Amino acid sequence: MPGLLSFLANRQAGSFVPGIDDLVYGNKDQKVMGVAEKMKKGQQAVADLAAFKHARKSKNDAAAKTALDRFTANKEFLGYGYLSTPEEAVPPVSTAFYSFHIMVVLGSFFPVLFVACLFYTFKKKIATTRWLLSFGVISLFLGYVAQQMGWVVAEVGRQPWAIQGLMPVKVATTNIAVGHVQATFFMFLAVFPLLLIAEIKIMLKQISIGPEGM
Repeated sequence: MPGLLSFLANRQAGSFVPGIDDLVYGNKDQKVMGVAEKMKKGQQAVADLAAFKHARKSKNDAAAKTALDRFTANKEFLGYGYLSTPEEAVPPVSTAFYSFHIMVVLGSFFPVLFVACLFYTFKKKIATTRWLLSFGVISLFLGYVAQQMGWVVAEVGRQPWAIQGLMPVKVATTNIAVGHVQATFFMFLAVFPLLLIAEIKIMLKQISIGPEGM
């Protein structure tokens, strides 16, 4: 809808809303700084921070103060100093886009299902309305899908940042040994399927028994 995004962003129809190209490559007319320029400032901030640490370690207070002053001027761009290319600042857009839409569609479907269940419950027909019960069983797993899609939107959408503008994910990686991470992964890989199988068996058993009093 023309003008709607600018209204949502700035409460003015027709106002400028920067797009991906504006944010990555800059827009001089709109005074939007590109990532390449931010990377230069960030690289300077990284160098000044290293110089500050070295001066502190050497107990050179004058050099430490000079380096700290230079760092302070560019500290908001610190994270950009670790990027390799301007395009690296762009998250996987399609993944976040489709994950968000799946989440929204399911989030709209669930209230409709809840209202339908409530309606048939009041009519005392919920136990005999097989199509609705089928949707209910399927929706149990759709809830997990919606949850995971929300996680994908949050984690993929914030790439490449662990802290916006200050720390990219590749700098925030853990120092834990690879073997420890692999051991934890395979432990969960073994336990979770077992729990899933147990849950499905319990559900099928209860479904075969049917509602009490019927």
